[in-house]
Amino acid sequence: MSDREKSAAFIAARQAEIRAKLAKFQKTGGADASKSTPSPPQSRPPAPSSSSRFGSSSPSQQLRGSPGRSGSNGAGEAPELDLIQRKIAEARARLAGNSMVMPRATAKGIYVPDAKGRVGTPQIALDDTGSIDLQAMLSTIPKREVATAKANQRLSQAKKDAKAKVEKPAAGAASTSRPSKAKNPYLEAPAEDEEVVSVPSKRKARPLKFIQPGKYIQKAKQERQQAQLEKLKQEIAENVKKAGMEVEMDISDKALKKEPGPPAEWWDAPFLPNKAYTDLDQAPVKPAELDQLVTLYIHHPIPIKPPNEVNSAPVVRSLMLTKKERKKLRRQRRQEAQKEKQDKIRLGLLPPDPPKVKISNLMQVLGQEAIQDPTKIEQRVRKEMEQRQRQHELANEQRKLSPEERRAKVINKVAEDKKQSNEVAVFKVKNCAHPKHRYKIEKNAQQYQLSGMVVVHPKCHLVIAEGGPKSIKAYKKLMLRRIDWNDMPPPKNANAASNMMDIDRFAEGEENKCYLVWEGQVKNKAFRRFTWRSFESEKMAREELSKWHVEHYWDAAVMATDEDLAARQPEL
Repeated sequence: MSDREKSAAFIAARQAEIRAKLAKFQKTGGADASKSTPSPPQSRPPAPSSSSRFGSSSPSQQLRGSPGRSGSNGAGEAPELDLIQRKIAEARARLAGNSMVMPRATAKGIYVPDAKGRVGTPQIALDDTGSIDLQAMLSTIPKREVATAKANQRLSQAKKDAKAKVEKPAAGAASTSRPSKAKNPYLEAPAEDEEVVSVPSKRKARPLKFIQPGKYIQKAKQERQQAQLEKLKQEIAENVKKAGMEVEMDISDKALKKEPGPPAEWWDAPFLPNKAYTDLDQAPVKPAELDQLVTLYIHHPIPIKPPNEVNSAPVVRSLMLTKKERKKLRRQRRQEAQKEKQDKIRLGLLPPDPPKVKISNLMQVLGQEAIQDPTKIEQRVRKEMEQRQRQHELANEQRKLSPEERRAKVINKVAEDKKQSNEVAVFKVKNCAHPKHRYKIEKNAQQYQLSGMVVVHPKCHLVIAEGGPKSIKAYKKLMLRRIDWNDMPPPKNANAASNMMDIDRFAEGEENKCYLVWEGQVKNKAFRRFTWRSFESEKMAREELSKWHVEHYWDAAVMATDEDLAARQPEL
C-alpha cells in the first residue's frame, strides 16, 4: 500500500472517531442543559499558550480524556462542551486567517504552517451543519509537481499568453463599448468605436517533403551540360579568331524575324468583303448565306516533285522476295520452259534430246546393250559426258562480257548513280601529299567519276568529293579504311616529286590520319572536275574555295579539332 493510501485510511479512521465522540457529547450536553438551571457564567479560562496550541497532542487525544472527567464530575460537562465549541471556533478562525498559507500533508494529517514558519495542529474543515467536509479536506491536499518536457512547457506558456491577450480588456474602454469581434472578411465592417482583436492563427502542421530519387543528379547533369555548351561556344569563338574570319553568329530575334502574314488567307478571302480579317469585327460571317461557297467537295493541292526528281525517270521499286519465294519462282519458270520444249518435240519442230547417260545410270538406261560390251559402252558414256561439259563451258564463255563491254557497263552504272542525287563528302587529312597517296586519291576519283578539289596547306589538307551515292560510299571506304596514311616510303623518282616540301613539313613521329568532316546532299555540284591545288597561306586557300562558293567546307575543317572529329566518325 502506498503512502497516499495509508494517509487516506488514517484520515478516514480519525474522522469516524471524531464524529462518534461529537455525537455523544452533543447528546449528553443537550440532556444536561434541559435538566439543570442556568448557572452564572464562569470565568473564561486563559487562552492556550503557544506551547499547548502547537503541542504534540491532538484534538482526539484531548477529547479522549473528556469522558473520564465528565464521569467523575457531572457538573463539569457544560464547561467541557464550551471548551470544545471554543476550540472549533478557534480552528475555523485559524483556517480563515491562514487561507493564503499552503498546507502540508503528512501521514498523521494536514498541517498548516503559521507566519513564523512553524507547523500547527491539524486543521479540520467543517461544513455549515458542523460536520467534517471531506471534499474540502481533499481539495487542500497539495498536488505534486511533475517534471514535463520543455516543448510542453513552451506550449502551455504560449496558450496562457494567447488567452491573456484575447481576454485582456481594451485600454480606455468603458462598459458602454461593444464587445470586440475577431477579424473576419465575411462579417460586417466594425463600427468606429469597436475594437477588432485578431485571433491568433494556429500553426499548421507541415507535412514531410521527401526528395525524389535522382533530383539532384539530374540538376547536376543539366549544369554540366550548360557548362559544356558555354565551353564549346568559347572554343568556337577562339577558333574563328585564329582562322582570321569574322563570322556573324547572331541568332537573336531580329535575325530570326519572319515576314508578316497576309491580311487574309486565300481560303478565307471569299468569305470576307474586304479580303481582311478585320471585317469579322464589323459583321460576323453567317453560314446560312454561304451555300454557294461551302460545298461537299474537297480542294486538293497540286503535288510538287522534289528538285532532284523533276527530270529523272520514275523509280520502279521491285517487290522484295524471300529466299523461299525466289526458289519457287525459279522452279516454276524452268518448268514452263521445259513444258514448252516438250510440246515442240511432240509437234516435230525440235528433234528429241539424246538420253543423258552417266556412269551412275548406265545399266538402267542401256540395259542389255551394256551387258554385251561393258567396256565399249563405258567409253562412249564418258565421251558424251565430256562433250556435255564442253558445251556448258562454251555457252558460259559466249554469255561472258568482254573487257570493253564490262568497262562500259561499269561506266553506265556510275552514270546512272550520278543521276539519283548529288552527294558531297569532305575529308581532313594531316598530310596527303605523298605520291603514293596522291595517286590513289586521284585515280579512284577518276574511276568513280567524282568532281571536287584537294587543297594542300601546311595546316591541314582538305579533300572535297562530289558524286553519286554509291560512288561516295566507295570513296569513303577508300579514304577512311583502305589507305594506310602512315605508309609513306621515300619516292623512287625524287627529282619528279614536286611535293617533297610538303612531305618534309610533316613530323616523322606524328600519326597521320584522315577524318570525315561532313557528308550530305546538295542541289547542284560546285566543281566540274577533280583538281589538286597547293596554297602557302590560309587566306589564299579560302579565297580559292570562295570562287566555287564552298568556303564553308574550309571553315568547318579548320574549326573542328581532331578529338571532336574522331568522336563522330561513322562506322563502315
